[in-house]
Formats: sequence, structure tokens, C-alpha cells
Amino acid sequence: NAKTRIKEINGLSLAELFAPFGGHFPPGISVSVQSLERQIAIEHFRVQFTDADSAVQLSQLQADQLADWTVESSALERPTRSQSAKALEAPSPWYEEWRSALFRSLRWSDHEGLDQPTAALLVVMSKESDPAMLLEQLLHSSNMPPLCTQGVLDPVPSRVAVLLHDASDPASPSKEELVRKLENLKTSFAPNQVFVLEINHGPADHVEQEIQDLFKTCRSRRAPPPPPAPN
Repeated sequence: NAKTRIKEINGLSLAELFAPFGGHFPPGISVSVQSLERQIAIEHFRVQFTDADSAVQLSQLQADQLADWTVESSALERPTRSQSAKALEAPSPWYEEWRSALFRSLRWSDHEGLDQPTAALLVVMSKESDPAMLLEQLLHSSNMPPLCTQGVLDPVPSRVAVLLHDASDPASPSKEELVRKLENLKTSFAPNQVFVLEINHGPADHVEQEIQDLFKTCRSRRAPPPPPAPN
């Protein structure tokens, strides 16, 4: 399971793993789209990655619960007088968290307006004996996010297959076997929508600070919120 492996080894969700490549950092992404007979260029195009199991629509009760949790989890624990004074200085960490949660609750939700998923990334590990079969299963509409199966979002977005190759995993295939699996996938799916992503090169105890800092900006700074309360 790619999601479980990345969480155990890298401490990231799949969305956090891809987040730095969404065009939010220079030099950005340039794309072109075809509109009728015109080719339109879009500069500084940005993509937001979201894990499928978190693409849900919160009720008012659940949104209130999330806001309460955000404030409580960001507050100082048993603050001393000096800590209390410092907490009043702007910007206080808990206040920034609360303000972000408030603005998120007031803006358009990700599924409203013109926001629609541009594509769904289907990720399988390269060590799987039959990645094509697993991707076929993931292609089924029942494996799309809940908002897709409910008809709120496009139920059949464009889908991109990613073969995730973990160089630190002894069970991962050799380079030759990886290339063979990739070529086999390209015969089963659209060749321009099948990719390989290689991760975890080099020793685990040596990580470049620049890379570490980059992913820190994309990680959730706190533990995930509690399960939503029932409606």
C-alpha cells in the first residue's frame, strides 16, 4: 500500500509528498489549454493535492468541531505568566491557526464554484507483482473520493497512473525490472499519463536541509483533527 509505506518511512501523506510540485514555489508551472480554435497559455498555474479520503464536505456541526479543535490544539499548555504575556504578542501561533480555520470556513469550499479536480493520481508501489491489475481496480469509480461518487464533483476526472519506486525498500525491483513494468503499463494505459516517481535515494540519516525545509512547508503542522461528529 503506497499510502501506508510513505507514511511509515517519510511521515508524509501522498498529498504532502506531491505538494512541492504543485507550482507553489518558483519557477512555477506553465500550461496551455485549447479553447475552441485558440491556444491559451496560463502562467503560474498551481495545483492543490488532496488525499482522496479527506475530500469530504463538512456539516456545520463538523466545521464548528474542527474550529474548536484547531484552537485547543494550538493553545499553550499550562502557560506561565511570561508565556501568557508572550502569547498576546502578534502573531500568536494559536491565533494564526484560528484565523486560518475561520477564513477557510468562510471562503468557497474546494468543490464549489469553478473548482473541480483536474485529475486523480492513482499511485501503486513498483514492488507490486501486478501493478496494472491494481491500477485497473483503482480506476473504478467506486474508488474515487466520496464527493465524486455523490455527484458533487466530476465522477470521472482525468486519471494519471504513478508507479512509486522506493529505493530504500529491499523489495523494490531493479532498474531493469522497473523500466519493464513502466513499459507494460504504457501498453495498458495512455502512455502520456503513466509516470514513475523514485524516492528515498541515499542514506536515511542524511537529508539535505533545503529539501527538508521545502517539505516542512507542505506538511500539516499538527496531528489530524478528531473524527467528525455525526450529523
